Amino acid sequence: MRFGEGTEIFGPIHSNKGIRFDGLAHNVVTSALSSYDDPDHTGNNEFGVHTHVNAPPASGVNENFRSLEAPPNIAAARTDVFEVGRQFPVPTVDFTGLTNNLANIKSDAQASGKYFAASGNQGYQIILKTNKTFDVYKVTSQALAPYYCTNTAGQIGWDTWSVGDRQYVNNYAIPANGLIFVEDNVWVEGEIDESRITIAAGRFPDNPWTRPQLTVNNNLTYTNYDGTDVIALISQGNINVGLVSDTNLRIDAALVSQNGRVGRYYYEDDCSPYNVRNSLTLYGMIATSIRYGFAYTDDTGYQNRNIIYDANLLYGPPPSFPLTSDQYSILSWEEI
Repeated sequence: MRFGEGTEIFGPIHSNKGIRFDGLAHNVVTSALSSYDDPDHTGNNEFGVHTHVNAPPASGVNENFRSLEAPPNIAAARTDVFEVGRQFPVPTVDFTGLTNNLANIKSDAQASGKYFAASGNQGYQIILKTNKTFDVYKVTSQALAPYYCTNTAGQIGWDTWSVGDRQYVNNYAIPANGLIFVEDNVWVEGEIDESRITIAAGRFPDNPWTRPQLTVNNNLTYTNYDGTDVIALISQGNINVGLVSDTNLRIDAALVSQNGRVGRYYYEDDCSPYNVRNSLTLYGMIATSIRYGFAYTDDTGYQNRNIIYDANLLYGPPPSFPLTSDQYSILSWEEI
């Protein structure tokens, strides 16, 4: 995992692999590895959790191997980056156990929630509403990329992941059990008020080449931030922010990518004006199977990423949402 400059995270961070963190972490950052080979530069192994931010009074980021951030040295506190500290190695998190209930969500949605079979087109768009209903559209095409905007990074599954043409299907009440399962790609946006929802996307039998993707390009928000409102988005494949996305985007949700990543594809300079976006605020949590990211080192993507853990998720989780722990622990405190 790599968290670049411009990333500010309010909440704990853990990876079963290594973490390079160059933003500001307000809570503990942990890795299951004592050291690892950072794939973004050459050189020896560095700490399981390390930073390339130059130590004060210096500033900026050094992109090369950092000997002081590598064994056999002792990891410095670096409270300018890790306000509460970093820990490594720590026990791994059972990610398979976290994500293995997708088929159960499908069955429960078919029984007493809302289930949408394959669209025969690009997928479905779901727009949540504050009156406890949601509109569904069938997406018949994705938005076209600007003329010279291409997949220069050779990323698997690359597209604009933005809604082009669509056909209205219907308006539905949010089911009592809060479960919506889509056996296709799905785009989600809107606002809820006193609703608790899990939207999942998957195809069965599972095939790595046909796993659907779940995308949020426009604001997805709560009315209430006291635990009354909660959304989970669980994807068998990637969770995306597509090309044509809000330049200031807010996502209130718990995001889980079972086999892929949570993030944004690489849209290079020819994808202007959508290649550079301003700010992304995520209020919820992220669980990603492979490396996450909403920005790239050439300053494309979201320039500022604010990721805020929603503590209400632990004791008031979304419907059928998997948990990895059963209690809070004190990470930091302040006497006032």
